[in-house]
Amino acid sequence: MRLKDYSMRIKKNIAVFLHILFVLMTVLSISVMYLNTNVGSGISWILDRKYDDSAAFRQQFQEDLDHVFKYVAYRDVFETDGNLDLSKEMFAVSRDNGPEITYTLEEVLRYAKSQGFYLNDQFEVVNDLFIYDDASTVRDQLVYWRAYDPDATLKEPGDAFSSLLDLSKEVLNCLSEYYIVNYRLLSNPSNFRFRIDYLDDETVLSEYSNAGDLTDAQLKSLGRYCFVDSSSILIDSNLDELPKNVMSQLEQLNLNDADRYHMTVAVDTSYSADDAYARQAADYRHLRGRFVEAMFCLALGIIGCLVTLYYLILVSGYRTEDRTSPYLHGFDMITTESGILLTAVSTMFMLFLGEKIGYPLIHLVALAEDWSFTERMLRALIIYACCMTGAFSMLRRYKSRQLWTNSMLHRFLENLNLYFEDRTYSRRLFCLFTAFLAAQAIGIGLIFVCVCFRSHMPAKVVGIVLFILLAGLDYMTFHRLFLQSRQEDQIADAIEKIAGGDTSYQMNLAGLEGKELKVGNMINSIGTGLERALQEQVKSERLKADLITNVSHDIKTPLTSIINYVDLLKREQIPGERAQEYLKVLDQKSQRLKNLTEDLVEASKASSGNVKLEMTTLDIVEMIWQTNGEFEEKFATRSLELVSTLPESSILIEADGRHLWRVLENVYNNAFKYAMEHTRVYTDLELKDDKVYFTIKNISANPLNVQGEELTERFVRGDVSRTTEGSGLGLSIAQSLTKLQGGTFEILIDGDLFKVRVGFGIKKTD
Repeated sequence: MRLKDYSMRIKKNIAVFLHILFVLMTVLSISVMYLNTNVGSGISWILDRKYDDSAAFRQQFQEDLDHVFKYVAYRDVFETDGNLDLSKEMFAVSRDNGPEITYTLEEVLRYAKSQGFYLNDQFEVVNDLFIYDDASTVRDQLVYWRAYDPDATLKEPGDAFSSLLDLSKEVLNCLSEYYIVNYRLLSNPSNFRFRIDYLDDETVLSEYSNAGDLTDAQLKSLGRYCFVDSSSILIDSNLDELPKNVMSQLEQLNLNDADRYHMTVAVDTSYSADDAYARQAADYRHLRGRFVEAMFCLALGIIGCLVTLYYLILVSGYRTEDRTSPYLHGFDMITTESGILLTAVSTMFMLFLGEKIGYPLIHLVALAEDWSFTERMLRALIIYACCMTGAFSMLRRYKSRQLWTNSMLHRFLENLNLYFEDRTYSRRLFCLFTAFLAAQAIGIGLIFVCVCFRSHMPAKVVGIVLFILLAGLDYMTFHRLFLQSRQEDQIADAIEKIAGGDTSYQMNLAGLEGKELKVGNMINSIGTGLERALQEQVKSERLKADLITNVSHDIKTPLTSIINYVDLLKREQIPGERAQEYLKVLDQKSQRLKNLTEDLVEASKASSGNVKLEMTTLDIVEMIWQTNGEFEEKFATRSLELVSTLPESSILIEADGRHLWRVLENVYNNAFKYAMEHTRVYTDLELKDDKVYFTIKNISANPLNVQGEELTERFVRGDVSRTTEGSGLGLSIAQSLTKLQGGTFEILIDGDLFKVRVGFGIKKTD
């Protein structure tokens, strides 16, 4: 290997290494920025110079204020003279009209501990048993009052009853709120200071504070504050956003009906105390520094990626510095489409390996909440690496002039040209069209030249002659295409007639030539074959209908005997539970076989049109109401609610009452069998374009894995599991009977929404 070739390879390897390094730098920078910021808030927070200007500060302030309000509500419930009093009464209950029993805090805590509930070191209610007595969960305790919720109102009569366990957990939750404030804001140093006073005139009825002797002015001077006075509707605050529900909370906590109140809440922004504010402020300052560094690294990584990528694009495919002789690797020798396909397959394979190997490794080193992001980044790196490999292969092919010439599409077009060379008609048409385009281009070009030299008489004459020749060529081409289109129209008319049902149609072959004549002969042959096939199909359908009718009739006699003998056996009261169960099964299956036989006969008659109709004038509104009445109780057995939207006035149609009732019965039964329990079945009537449409809708209990038109075929059911006793003939019968009466029958499916729409023309009244 020559020295300059070796030098070029070293430079490319260094560029590849630097590109990988810059890609990793970009990924790490994005990861640092993503995993250490509040995603969705953008980078506007980086403009906040101080922690107390940030959304995190406002959130912490709101949380502490909410805890303080809970403390105000529960302090007097748990304290006596400033100390926790275990003898405080929490609630009073009675059981089974027994005497009223009052439970103290000590009794509640002991009972909660017996059931495994207590407060941990974070003052959270936890349960280390996870099992407790069934009796403790029974809501059989009539609650007279709760000390921690004196103004509770009962929304329902059942709210007056509860269980001792639920009441105990309520007390523990209230005690948790009390302890959080007592521990964080009272017993330990805190940067959050508050004072809430309720007064009559100048007499303080109740005071809640951790501010000591600090005045309101001194509290405001600490940093961020919020001051509320009942004499004003305005809130005095220097916060970026006012806290929520301050006024309403203070009014609700005025249990002594004081004349006025005021509240001062402030945060010492020097953060002298070691609490959540001080820690978050330190984290905020640290995060700002890390974020700025990550942004700088991200910019550097992107620039480095672009520079190294640009260099690799320039040198890819060359062995030497002069870049005069591009070369291909072994992978580049396969066809272009194969290279793209191989790149896609390798990408999917690497993604599969990443999922099976990379994800478990990520789960070992990353936090659970970061798994989703790290997995996405791994997928992005895999896709980037595989696609860049394929892209550089395409680049080398392009530089060596192999991108198109070594493609399967290029080879296909070459073979296609050879194919057309062996076909006289195709070759003639191609040559004619090519010659036409060439003549048009040459003629227009020469005419344009003549126009440019129109001041010369020869140029004018030549221009006029060229225009006439070009017009004549256009007319000849148009005439040829017109004759061709007439032949094609004849073929299209023949196909339309045959498609419209006239299978005996034979087209006139006069005037056809060439390929069109051959196509005409084939169309006539197709028409003859279709006519023969249609006659065979009609004969087959008639035989099937006769077979179904005859077999059903032959089955009825032994089936009737089976049903009768089963009934006689049931009357004999044969001893033994299993014997009775067998008789019950025989009775059910014989009845189902009887219904199926009747459905088969009716389906056969309906599909063949062998049904006698007695068309009369019917009020479809009244008929729908009657059907609703018939099925309401039946729907209730599966917890289905029937909701109808029907017009108040009558709507008259022409139909056979008995068969229309069978149509409605089938669609209602279909909703009863296949609708999801505890849902609604909707029925409505709609007038549109002199027609009335009845619609019934329900949510399917099982996924609808067939099309709407397939459900009207015989023995097709929407629930593949076949867990119901349906025959699969109901909708087919309903459709056939509807069409025989001149109506329309549609099934519409949208996800799990199943809709049947039946339409009839409205009878005009004089």
